Amino acid sequence: MSARFIKLAIATALTGFFVLAGTTAGFAFWSASNSVSSTVTAATLTLSTTNFTSVGYTFGNDTLVTTGSVTVTNTTATTSTKIGAVSVAFGPVASATLAGKVTASIWSTALAANCTAGAAVPPGATIAFWSASPVLSSSLATGASVTYCVRSSIASRDVVASAGGSMTFQPMISATITVGNFTGSASATTTQSTQYIYPVSTPDVTHWNWIRPNWITASYNYCLDVSGGGGTNGTLVISYGCKNAGASNQNWKFTASGATGYSTIQPRSATGLRIDDNSSLTSGGSITVNTASGSPATATNQQWQIQQVSAGIYEFVNGYSGMCLSSPGGTNQNLGNLTQAPCSGTVYQQFKVSQAFENFTCAVSGNNWVWSWNSVTTGPYHVLVTHGATVTELATTAATATGATIAFSAANYGNGTYNVSFVDSLGTEVGGGTIRIALFGNSCTADDFQ
Repeated sequence: MSARFIKLAIATALTGFFVLAGTTAGFAFWSASNSVSSTVTAATLTLSTTNFTSVGYTFGNDTLVTTGSVTVTNTTATTSTKIGAVSVAFGPVASATLAGKVTASIWSTALAANCTAGAAVPPGATIAFWSASPVLSSSLATGASVTYCVRSSIASRDVVASAGGSMTFQPMISATITVGNFTGSASATTTQSTQYIYPVSTPDVTHWNWIRPNWITASYNYCLDVSGGGGTNGTLVISYGCKNAGASNQNWKFTASGATGYSTIQPRSATGLRIDDNSSLTSGGSITVNTASGSPATATNQQWQIQQVSAGIYEFVNGYSGMCLSSPGGTNQNLGNLTQAPCSGTVYQQFKVSQAFENFTCAVSGNNWVWSWNSVTTGPYHVLVTHGATVTELATTAATATGATIAFSAANYGNGTYNVSFVDSLGTEVGGGTIRIALFGNSCTADDFQ
């Protein structure tokens, strides 16, 4: 009897599907039919991403790590006893900046339930950036599965900071099985991104500043305030109308901390205190001032990363909780407590920082009043004089001016004493004083409100 040869025509088809909610799966189907006897064999490969929490995951300042799982099952329908060679690749759909900054730590496990946030990465785990597209291999008999824990992590906030506050890439999980002459594959993709993580700003650690909530941009007339000017631990930090007298509890200095890229925030009214989140991970927890934890302060609950949202606008991210300093709104704008909450991009988590007047003096020189102050960067300043019911602008300084010289004229004002105001570029009075015109001599005063 002569041998019979059966020629096989092999057709392959790949179908993948992906669902963002709950368990997700990708499927690939292929088949080969005997053109003579019509005998059919079939095989499928299922890629299950049950509990894979990095799928569709968004990183924030307070959430830089996520852990999930991926299970690959050989569901080949065949009478063959061959074991399939399976490779699983983890990588981005296309090259992206964020993919080179998020580390994937991958290890095999007996149960997907083992892939928790508290699970330790074991020795021998595959660790690489998503951009490196690591590949893991296994051998699976029909009906067998392999489960991997997958942890995505960002080393620190500053490495993923961007001017727009967000970066994005598409991670892909793909599996391929080879059994004899047959090959099948399945894959799933989604979006992974960051949100509200902005570039770190290096603050001025030399001068005192006003810190104003950004929700009232027309006037910026509310300021961060140590409640009641208190100098003891636990005193609340509140939002209060900006003062034009006794404002030392509304002036703040950024000071060096024990961590690179972080600062502490010191009130002028009690320089031994620092703004503190009280080692809380609770959203809505009150913010207070407490004794500095050292020199420099090393406690992360007193450290704040100053992230620049836009020109002159910042969000303050706490080093302990990763949450943003948050100002009250609505009817609580005056006297309301400052709190912390996950960064959400709201104007209540944004603050305007401008330099306060220091060494503010006035003297008469010839026919001029001469005011001077320390070097500043938040001008120009408008010099206004109140004459009865009339307010007149005497001068507008340059943006970085350190003084203003105003000629006086008895014809313009007449003898008497008049109030002078210095209004910054935000429309808030940051300094004041008087001018006096008298028959036997002119004089002036300066007040920086401290």
